[in-house]
Amino acid sequence: MLKSGSHYEVLVIGTGFSGLCAAIKLLDRGVTDIAVVDKARKIGGTWQANRYPGAACDIPSHLYCFSFAPNPNWTHVYARQPEILAYMHDVVARFELEPFIHLGIEVTETVFDDDRGLWRISLRDGGEVTARFVINGMGGLHRPKLPDIPGRDSFNGASMHTAQWDPDYDVSGKRIAVVGSAASAIQLVPQIAKSAAQVDVYQRTPNYIAPRNDRAYRDWEKGLFAAWPFTAQLIRAAYFWRLDLLLYPIVKSRRFRARGERQIRRFIRAVVRDPKLHAALIPDYELGCKRILISDDFFPALNRENVALLSDGIAAIDGSGIKDNMGQHRDYDLIVYATGFDIQEQFFSLKATGRNGLQLSDVWAQGVEAYRGVMLAGFPNYFMSTGPNTGVGTTSVIYMIERTTNWIIQAIEHARKTGSCLDVEPRAQRAFNDRIAEELSHTVWASGCDSWYRSPSGRIETLYPRSATMFARDMRAPNYSELKQEPMP
Repeated sequence: MLKSGSHYEVLVIGTGFSGLCAAIKLLDRGVTDIAVVDKARKIGGTWQANRYPGAACDIPSHLYCFSFAPNPNWTHVYARQPEILAYMHDVVARFELEPFIHLGIEVTETVFDDDRGLWRISLRDGGEVTARFVINGMGGLHRPKLPDIPGRDSFNGASMHTAQWDPDYDVSGKRIAVVGSAASAIQLVPQIAKSAAQVDVYQRTPNYIAPRNDRAYRDWEKGLFAAWPFTAQLIRAAYFWRLDLLLYPIVKSRRFRARGERQIRRFIRAVVRDPKLHAALIPDYELGCKRILISDDFFPALNRENVALLSDGIAAIDGSGIKDNMGQHRDYDLIVYATGFDIQEQFFSLKATGRNGLQLSDVWAQGVEAYRGVMLAGFPNYFMSTGPNTGVGTTSVIYMIERTTNWIIQAIEHARKTGSCLDVEPRAQRAFNDRIAEELSHTVWASGCDSWYRSPSGRIETLYPRSATMFARDMRAPNYSELKQEPMP
């Protein structure tokens, strides 16, 4: 159990893939004086929270795992939530991480102690620990975002966000409203439609949904992956290069986007039987401006008698159901909010105070940015695994996490060897973000649609403008000429 007053060389926040990767890499380098904390009572981060029916990954299984911890036993090309969570538990056991993990411990604030060159970490229970280094491995998909709909709290039936799914709720024979039609909704709807009396999908904006082409791995394939690990590595490499070489051009080229748009329109018209739905399902923005979704069963689900796609918006919610903007009222037993996560809140959810009382909330008041997505000027020895502009829309986030974590571990090793506090030169941080902003302005994400990639100010704060291959090159090693190296007090 984490004891108040304890000191650690490194404190890692979060037990999702970021936190587990950091712990593994630290232990591999012989850094054992570490603590990995999580506010949840179980490990898993996003994959612990998101347990709704149909929850699965949009990245092929063999790419959605650590490169140093392959899993030959994936059952499908695209893994389901229970299997991903089981893999994470297996990683904890395989790398003997359990003694270093402390669950049910919520960090509320981190304050840099200028006199001692350490971080003071305040905990929800009133305790405090200190650490020389902090690695913030908190992901972005853990704070549910609920829509601001009049009367939302007046509904007398059951209601839940997909990230707060009640596994004991029986959807059989129920009339269900699903608010939202993006990533979670297109996975949930086909599953609950199998037994619900009625499922109404309230769509605000259509999404580009491409076929997933999922299938189960055959026993002989899993046997091959286990007996000859290089075959799984080849599969992983094939998926990586396919995504990086075929999807990245969509980010940069209107010609490639137009080709993809035509293919998806053909897919919709071929699968959805009701021609009246085709127009409602085809977006009016460019492919890739919002997240491209994949599904094999959402469009077929719209062909069911008990599934309806509603595009008239929501005017209000009352005790019995939903009234749309055309005045039509429908009664429901359950309202499901498939409305995503508050990405902005992710960045501001942990209060941090750097040198000389510098407040992170003040630093980011005009826009969220960092140096290479992993460090902040004025916050020595403080690192982020998935900080601003570290997302690439064409590859696995785990690939990105490995790249940022390797950079962070190198920086920590350097600071330990030199006995220094590492900080960022403000000019280097400014130059990096100016370059990123310029490059992002030439991507599809800047083409004008309203997406969670963009902050309310219009700045793209989550994504990296280059390919995954380029990100790996940029994050190969720290450039210490762009970092301040000051002696520990």
